[in-house]
Amino acid sequence: MSDYDSIKELQDQGIIDSKRVATIKICLVAFFHASIFAVLASGVFAIWLNKNVGLDSLQIGELLGLKTVVAIFYKPVFGWLLDKTQLRIHFIITIAIAGLGAGPFFQFVYKPLLMTHNPTLFYTAGLLGGVYFGYVIIAGGAAVWSYCARYVEAHGAPLDKVGAANFLAWLVMGFSLSILYTINPTWGFYLASLAALGMVLSLLSLKVRPFDNLNTKATSKQKVKLVDLKKLIVNPRFYVLAFLAITIMVVIFAQYPQVGRYGLTFWPADKQALGMRVNAFIGLPCNILIFLLLTRASGFIKKLNPTRSIIVLALCYGVALGIFGIAGLFRDASVGGNYIPGVIAMTVAGNALAIVNPFANLVILSYVTTSFDKKIAGTAFLVGFNFIANLGGSAGNAVVGGMFKSQGWQNAYFELSAFIFVCTIILALLMVYSNGHDKKRVTAHLENKA
Repeated sequence: MSDYDSIKELQDQGIIDSKRVATIKICLVAFFHASIFAVLASGVFAIWLNKNVGLDSLQIGELLGLKTVVAIFYKPVFGWLLDKTQLRIHFIITIAIAGLGAGPFFQFVYKPLLMTHNPTLFYTAGLLGGVYFGYVIIAGGAAVWSYCARYVEAHGAPLDKVGAANFLAWLVMGFSLSILYTINPTWGFYLASLAALGMVLSLLSLKVRPFDNLNTKATSKQKVKLVDLKKLIVNPRFYVLAFLAITIMVVIFAQYPQVGRYGLTFWPADKQALGMRVNAFIGLPCNILIFLLLTRASGFIKKLNPTRSIIVLALCYGVALGIFGIAGLFRDASVGGNYIPGVIAMTVAGNALAIVNPFANLVILSYVTTSFDKKIAGTAFLVGFNFIANLGGSAGNAVVGGMFKSQGWQNAYFELSAFIFVCTIILALLMVYSNGHDKKRVTAHLENKA
């Protein structure tokens, strides 16, 4: 009996969970971690830094960049730990345990340091934030995503349900934070701590021990060796992933934390709290549609194929940022205090980006799993994509924050949109080269074998 047959037998015996039960459990893990992520990386966080701490666009960009500088060094270590531990929870559960401290950390450590407005303490807060953000959500988020993908594949279940659970968390938290912020800006951080508790309990329920001695689609009894890492580095598909990360995704990650602040500029100062609540309710129908699409996303990506899906993803990002620029033109063209046309345009822009964002991890993980050996899939995802994206983002946050401050929101968004379109063309050319390289390698292998 093969290991693949053993998995079905183990499921029938209840030694490991069935596809359905395994999917429910891992979706809970993804939901609770995404809830932590949604609190600490949402647009409300930048609003909190601006309104409650007193930072401007450039300072917020610098602060976000500082946390990324520290966080990037987790990525190679996390990738190695994922490939080493595979489905064991010992490493992943430490991320959830660290998340328990979100509320106390931001209320009693992070905020007081920033509110001193002392340059030394400002950068100290930035570094401490990097240590925390990096472990829990920046590197931690990539690690949890990679773990969830490996878990569902090992049980023979599709990844799209995990993507839907992840998005549902952002939907619930986005709505909740918009309401909670208007009541007490600190409550959101304690909501993250509560989500971390749910993640710990969900991880403890997983039945993963039998996989230590099984070969599956996502796990291997063979250990990662140095030769596997060498193969990863010389694989042209690794550089496709790296280029996507250092260009397009850096732009998306850098601008996203300040979208909430941009949205508030479309409302009069005395109506901004109302604006946050209105946006939360208006976005619900769009979010429900996205959730339904995500439950079937794996089939769409497979039919289109992961390579083409990445190009479509990049083009959609370029269009979405362009709409943000157009929204700014509507706002500036408003006369007589009529801010409604600008609000409508910004709502369209926000929903356009909201539609694209949830599919990014699904598309990129699908590309990783079809392009690299399962033994090093975690390393490929965290190093080839996340490490490089965060390395660029450490500078990108400050650059984009400076663009918003010096050039105005709409001009900056038009420039960022044009940059993405140019990078998409280069990305497509790199993909053509990598596909050609693969064909040559396969042909040479068959000729040598003959």
